[in-house]
This record gives sequence, structure tokens and C-alpha cells, in this order.
Amino acid sequence: MATAEIQARQALDIVPSGQLVTFTLDEVEFGLDIDRVQEITPRTNITPVPGSPSFVLGIVNLRGSIIPVLDSRLRFHLPPKAPTAKTRIIILDLAGQPTGLMVDSVSEVVKLDDFTLRETPPLVAGVRSDYLAGMVTAANRLITLINLEKILDSKEFGERVKLTEKGGGSGIFTSGATQAVAEQVEDELPYVTFTLGKESFGINLKMVEEIIELPAVTKVPDAPPYVLGVICLRDQVLPLLDFVQLLHAEPAEQAVKGDMVILLSFGRVKLGIVVDGIQEIIRIREEDILPPPQTLSEREVADLEGIVLRSDRMVSLLKVMDIINGEDQAKIAAMGSSLMPERSEDAQAASFELPLVVFRLGNEAYSLRLHEVREIIMVGNITPIPRAPSFIDGVLNLRGEVMPVIDLRERFGLPRQDVTSVSRIVITPIGGVGTGLVVDSVEEVKSVDERRLEAPPRVTAVGANAFIEKVARVDQNVIFLLNVQCLLTEVEGQQLQAFQGKKKG
Repeated sequence: MATAEIQARQALDIVPSGQLVTFTLDEVEFGLDIDRVQEITPRTNITPVPGSPSFVLGIVNLRGSIIPVLDSRLRFHLPPKAPTAKTRIIILDLAGQPTGLMVDSVSEVVKLDDFTLRETPPLVAGVRSDYLAGMVTAANRLITLINLEKILDSKEFGERVKLTEKGGGSGIFTSGATQAVAEQVEDELPYVTFTLGKESFGINLKMVEEIIELPAVTKVPDAPPYVLGVICLRDQVLPLLDFVQLLHAEPAEQAVKGDMVILLSFGRVKLGIVVDGIQEIIRIREEDILPPPQTLSEREVADLEGIVLRSDRMVSLLKVMDIINGEDQAKIAAMGSSLMPERSEDAQAASFELPLVVFRLGNEAYSLRLHEVREIIMVGNITPIPRAPSFIDGVLNLRGEVMPVIDLRERFGLPRQDVTSVSRIVITPIGGVGTGLVVDSVEEVKSVDERRLEAPPRVTAVGANAFIEKVARVDQNVIFLLNVQCLLTEVEGQQLQAFQGKKKG
């Protein structure tokens, strides 16, 4: 079996769900398979237990279950650190038994881009490789996997039974009661909870594909007012909804800018919702879900599965698709499917609408066909390359793929311009090589009637005529459609391939 296949199999053994809950220790990101996580809670009252190992903080009573809590910093031989408002306890399934692991903070839920498993160095943020299972790529980050089986050895598992006995527990870790705990977990529904203004909401985790930081947003014309636009993520274009508008959530006392996106999947329809912040992942028994308060309107009640009372707040459990009215559902569903590069050939042939990603260089509007755009990202760290052509800014590392970056201004003979907050890199394949194009700004995804496309003029305001395939006249404006494969000569294309690299297998 090839090395890459062995690595992929090993990664699947460690993260069979394909999703990670990520957390930080000393600002370095670590990950756990989401299926091993039963719950994530803020730090609560922990009762110390005399005679326990130094890394055991004590026990907590979580809805009647006595659970030992480990300090991840002490377990991994890191210096102790006082808890903060971001400190969280991750309730894990270790050897069929729930155990708490206190961490500096919980970051998010991410979906793996691939399952290539990299070796870890002897130390990662001071954590010895004994406790690490490898490193994987998720989003644009390298995340270190924790080997849960190494956290406690057999002797320490025995200590844990003593902990529950000393804490006056009900013996939930005895062999007869472990089955009852497993059955209890099966009866519980996982939810991710988040904030919108002053309020707290929850969505069933089974509907959640990923939780990410807010990426660049591209406006969409004629969309409902609560549709912020679309985002490009790994060859997919997804509509992005503002749930603050949809739910009329009470604003926070201090304005909070939503900076997290929960990606949801409903069959073939996928969309993202912007939230102010992710709180925790909790498991809820059906009998603990209460009916909505009578003070809510009939419309608000229809949007909720019910409510759950936590120690510090009320969580409203959302029926996401019921929140969007029927007419808008069809529009958003059509938006998602029409913007997907995965549309069937029959569907494309049935329509003359050609979706374009529109961007600007100076005062002129240019575009690429939507299916040519892999992703749109903010301008990040670009590494210069000695003796490269002047229009190549350098290379960037995008989730392990090293790709060249072209400054379109330089390529088109325009004066260079400093990067601004609206500058973007458009990722597109040129000659089979993933390539970044630096543009002044990305405006929108706009559909044009391809029957109305015209031949380009002989002269344009910049030296880009050789790269323009067609011209679209929209209202009083002109959009130039680029032939991206003509951006480079054959020799330049060969040079570009030399700058491309893949992550090591």
C-alpha cells in the first residue's frame, strides 16, 4: 500500500467523522474528533479530590453524573495557567467513560480538507509527541491531533474509579453503570449553541457541516434583504444569511460584529449563517426541551423546536428552514444550486444565464466564469521568489498547496497599488496549476445572458485587450470577461508550474 494511502487510513482511524473540535493551548491549535466530544461547557465548580494525580483538578456534577476533570496543561507538562472567561471543559468519551478536559479555549468546528497525516515534531507548543497523533490540514491551518488513548494509562483509569467513590458519586464508572451512561448519551441530541445580540440559540449539530471564521462576502443582486451575499469555499459557492435580521434578535448593549459562520446542509441545499459567537456544544435529552414561552408571538413560536434552560441562560432551539418563508426558500435554494459549479449539463443547457464573478482593477470591471473560480480569499502572506517574472508577486501556502500569485495590475500594465482592506486574491486554475490573481476588489456574482455577449473592442483603457474574451453590457456598465488561460504564454506557463508545490505525503 502506498505511503499516502497508509497515512489516509491512519487519519481516518483517528478522525473517522471528518470533523474536528479545535482548542488552543498557549495559542497553538489542537484537534479532537467531534464524535468523541460529548459536550463543551464553561468552567464550573470543580470539587478537588485528595490523593488524586496532580493533573486531575477534581470532579464535577454534570446533570447528576460525577465526572473527573483533567487539566490539559498539567497533563501535557505545560506550566499552569489561571482560568479565564474563555476557559472551557470538553467532555470526552475515553474508553467508554465521560471525562472532562480543561483547555485554554475552544476555537471552532472544522471539516478536514483531506486526511493526509503528517508526523509531529518532538514538541508542539511544549506538548511531547507521546500525546500527539499527527497533524492534519483543516481550512487554511495545520492542526495537531491529540491521541486520546495516551492521555490516561491503565493505572490512571483505575484512579478514576477511586475519584468517583471519593467524591460521593453514584458509581457511574463501574462496569454495570457504563452501559447506562452509553444509553443516556444515545438518548441525547447534540446541539451547537451561539449568540445573536443578547440572545442564545441552538441548532442540531447533525445539520452543521462546519464552523468557520467569516470569509470574504460577495454581493448577489435581487436577493432577499437578509441574504448578505455568497461566499466561496473549496469549489463551492454558498449563500450567506443574516439571522439577526431573520430572527429580529435583541441587539447587545455594545455593538458586536458577527465574525463566525455556521455552514448548514439540507439535502443538496447548503448555506451559511452569520452569528456573533460560538458558545458551546451541548447534548440535550428530548425530555429537557421545554415549549417556547407564551410571551412569544405565533410566528416566533413556529420558528422554534423549543427552549432549554442552562444554568446561566435560556437557549432557543431553531427550526432553521421554518424561519425562511416558503417563497424565499425557493429563491435561496435556487441561488445555491445555480451558483454551484456542480450543476448538471442539462440544467446549464436549459438556461442562457452565465454566472460571472465580477472584480475591479481601477475603474474597470472584469470577470471570470464562476466555475473557473475555486475560491476568493483575503490577501495574506505572499513569499517573494527571486528571479521570477515581474508580474508574479510570489507564492502563497493555501491549506498545504503552494501556488503562484499574479498581480493583475502588473500583468495588464497598470501601476501597482498597495493592498487595501478590500483587496482580494481570486484562486483559479491556469494550465492545470492553481493560481492566485490579486485584484483591487471583488464586487459580486452576477448572471448575464450569454447570448448578449459581444466581441471585445480593439482598444481598452489598459493593456489587457489580449486577455479579454467577451464583453457584457449590463445597464450602463461594461464588464470584460477574461480568458484566464491566455493570461500566460506557453513559456510563462512552464515557469508557473515550477512555482507550484504540494504538501508532502
